[in-house]
Amino acid sequence: MEIFVYRGEWGLPSIDFECNRLLAYLKFSGAKVTINFNGNPFSSPNGMLPYMIADGKKIAGYGRIVEHLAAALIGPPNANRTTNAGDESQHATRINGHMQYVQENLHPYVMYMLWGDPKNVDTTRTVYAKRIPIPFNFYCPRKYVLRTNDITQSLAGFSLEDSIEFHDVSEFQHNAKTCLNWIATKLEDNRWFVGDQPTEVDAMLYGYLSVLLKLTLPNNVLQNHIRQCPKLMQYVDRTTTTYFAKEGFNSFTATRSSNGTGSQKKSSYTETPNDASSSSSSAGGERSEKSGNDAKFHTGQQQDPDDGPKERRKRYILSGLVATVAMVGFAVLNGILTLPSEGNRGNFIHYDDPGDYDDDDN
Repeated sequence: MEIFVYRGEWGLPSIDFECNRLLAYLKFSGAKVTINFNGNPFSSPNGMLPYMIADGKKIAGYGRIVEHLAAALIGPPNANRTTNAGDESQHATRINGHMQYVQENLHPYVMYMLWGDPKNVDTTRTVYAKRIPIPFNFYCPRKYVLRTNDITQSLAGFSLEDSIEFHDVSEFQHNAKTCLNWIATKLEDNRWFVGDQPTEVDAMLYGYLSVLLKLTLPNNVLQNHIRQCPKLMQYVDRTTTTYFAKEGFNSFTATRSSNGTGSQKKSSYTETPNDASSSSSSAGGERSEKSGNDAKFHTGQQQDPDDGPKERRKRYILSGLVATVAMVGFAVLNGILTLPSEGNRGNFIHYDDPGDYDDDDN
């Protein structure tokens, strides 16, 4: 199995909250999965990351990927630590209830803040465009805008194309802040959200909170709210330091390292408290981590199967053709170029004689 995600920034493993959520899920599980941090969303079935290749098939989206992993018995440990089947079922129901609450109350405003707020959308587009190959970085981010538009139309009754005064997100914002307060209360006396081990709820919370806390936006209301809750900040920093110390990426640090040593460091995974005491290095110089069940979590430096030399060459040719068609269309629409007509057979370009020049014979 191989999973493709966006490369990180601000010390996080990924710039995307869904990718961070999946990476945390896998980390907590100690899964043996190859992670490719240079994923191309154009290769994904739904045009977004993360996506996974398993058994020759592509599976896109956090939900479907987790379903596949769960069928392979890959998932975070049960924090309930009970042998009673009834109690375990109740515990699983409670976990799902917590995730549903976060999904309904936090997710809508996070999506609007990133992809719907006119003050923020250009910044968000730029962050994602830097992680997507040309020319797809002009197209793929719009997928997120369209998904956000579906959310606002169905839950708030307005379209992102409407004037800003019709963007009534006061209820979205209230629900999101209430949800953050609820999370902070739950973490007041606990290291993890449920019990003494991370669960799928923690993976979900890390996905949202990490991006909200680290991404600088012109209008990031939730970031200011999180900074007023020390427990939430500690939760994000602790999880990042414990599980993603080597995977966290910072372009400024990487640039300085590249200038100083001549090569950029490869990201690698470190041991976590749930892991065994040994780790090994692969022949290619990549480090991997051994968990208690001897599973390795690889960073993966493989190329996206749809991003090889031939595919890149096709993209460059396609980009040139699109640019040519765009320039010719612009010239025709603005009268710079006139296409042949019935009275201009044999001539591709026809210049009208203005007839306002002086007669040299006079």
